[in-house]
Amino acid sequence: MDVARPTGSDCVKDSRGVGVADFDGDGRLDMVINNNNETPTLYLNNLRKSGNAVELKLVGTRSNRDAVGARVRLTASGKTMMRQVEAGSGYASEAMLPVHFGLGNAERIDAVEITWPSGIQQRFEGESLGAAFGVNRLIRIEEGTDTSRGVTVARSLRHSAAPASGDIASTSQTGGGSMH
Repeated sequence: MDVARPTGSDCVKDSRGVGVADFDGDGRLDMVINNNNETPTLYLNNLRKSGNAVELKLVGTRSNRDAVGARVRLTASGKTMMRQVEAGSGYASEAMLPVHFGLGNAERIDAVEITWPSGIQQRFEGESLGAAFGVNRLIRIEEGTDTSRGVTVARSLRHSAAPASGDIASTSQTGGGSMH
């Protein structure tokens, strides 16, 4: 179903690429569209909080620093999801380097398994998850380290209610920049 017009995200400019990231740190993915010879358009996802989320920022030590190519399997409430760290997601497009997991109503993470580009595998479950692996957080994980040394909470994700005016806020921004 095409929901672009009802949500106010039907940009009529000559668009050439899209970036997907949590630009405002609220745990919901937003997007910016690069328009040909125009200012970019930023769409902030202002939907009411629909569940919990977690973002994992992987830091390579033996692999490349940004962990491009790493695969992450996360289990919460009996559901296992998989994400891969990508350096690009299409023509003139990109996704954020931290991997984002929507967790729904899950209040905790049961297990995290990472396969790094170097071949190192890490698995955290049960007691080894510790307090760092809570929900609604950006968690930084260094390659090859255990939870006591290499896993830190980088920041909390701010969940806020949507403004009364709508579901998606659109704004044009000037200038360029990196998404990381």
